[in-house]
Amino acid sequence: MPTVSVKLTPTTKEQLDRVAASLGTSPHALMVSAIESTLDAQEAHQSFIARALASRRQIDQGALVQDGPAFANYLRAKVRGESASRPAGAVLSECVTTQQP
Repeated sequence: MPTVSVKLTPTTKEQLDRVAASLGTSPHALMVSAIESTLDAQEAHQSFIARALASRRQIDQGALVQDGPAFANYLRAKVRGESASRPAGAVLSECVTTQQP
């Protein structure tokens, strides 16, 4: 396994030792766990951003979207147990209203 050297401030090293002891683990194991957790979170975040950008491109190219207020009304009716038809999708420009100041 490759070795990596990490320089910590004395305060951070003391905190690392204290937290590791309170968890019943070694400072090394805590650092490995923290690094893995951070890397997993960053990869998940990057994946989320990539999916959001891909969705935006699809919308910009004419993919259908739901009108927010119409879909909210549909959901409210369904929650009340009422019969309701799901609103049809539309291109974004049909859903956006421009408000004049």
